[in-house]
Amino acid sequence: MNAVAPVRLLRVDIFHELREDILTCRIPPASELREGELAERFNVSKSPVRDALSRLVQEGLVHVMPRQGYRVAPISLRDVRDMFGYRAVLEGACVRIAAETASVEGLDSLEPFRVFDASRHPDGFIGYNRGFHQALAKLSGNARLLAAVASQIDQMDRVVTLSLDAMRKRDPTRLIAQHGEIIDALQGREPRRAQTLVVRHVEEAQKRVCAALLKLAVVE
Repeated sequence: MNAVAPVRLLRVDIFHELREDILTCRIPPASELREGELAERFNVSKSPVRDALSRLVQEGLVHVMPRQGYRVAPISLRDVRDMFGYRAVLEGACVRIAAETASVEGLDSLEPFRVFDASRHPDGFIGYNRGFHQALAKLSGNARLLAAVASQIDQMDRVVTLSLDAMRKRDPTRLIAQHGEIIDALQGREPRRAQTLVVRHVEEAQKRVCAALLKLAVVE
């Protein structure tokens, strides 16, 4: 049993490293992935590489190309819009539940998100924004909703990374103010208003990101 553990850990490590490379665009969208090259990179046989690629296929981050190998999933404008639409539904449900059922202490824990303090977020505004949306999902108390929101945020990391340069000069003041409005609605126990504000917030983000991606000509 002890002899098997390192192999399992190796497969998990390969999966997580490749996943991180894809999400951060160190491996760009539409790049070809070859088992032999990856096996050489990780100094392993093709078997653990194949297992890692299969998991990435299940997550939708990698596509199988018959008789050719694998390819990192390209980014399409339609898919980006679909992801944002799905997030709007998920997060809208989260805040409705949170406004009705979250504890006072839980709602008060959102206070730090009224401002962006760079010293608290080593990964910058993206980390601050990610933390806020994950906190909203967590306050719903619904583990499946939280997992779905977290998964969507992960999936969108590479989209945000690609669009970041085009949006870097944008003033985040409006986004931070919107976070404050959402917090106000939650703490005021206003589920419908909280849902409306979150959906509007996500829809505005969709427009910004799609415009940036079109400007960079990186979508299909």
